[in-house]
Amino acid sequence: MVATGKGDDGTTGLLFGGRVSKDDPRTEAYGTLDEAVAALGLARAELNAPSGATPDPLADILLRLQRGLFVAGAELAANPEAWDRLQDGVTRVDEAMVDEVETILAE
Repeated sequence: MVATGKGDDGTTGLLFGGRVSKDDPRTEAYGTLDEAVAALGLARAELNAPSGATPDPLADILLRLQRGLFVAGAELAANPEAWDRLQDGVTRVDEAMVDEVETILAE
């Protein structure tokens, strides 16, 4: 674990600079998304097929959901003054990502 001491004043750093209170609702939101990404990763690990076996199709669905939640977390963690630096599908949720999640949920 790396400790910089910069959060000792009750703030946390944002993507692309800036700081917000650790009590900021966004901090709670992207922390919750991180926990969801981790839980999906554990579920995927349980589904991973032994070498040579047919992979479980649910593992691919979970990976796609993980990636989408990770991007949503990046968007939440970004400094609003630098949102122009976000990239669709990489650090900003775009329409294609929303469509993909809707498709997954409909399956």
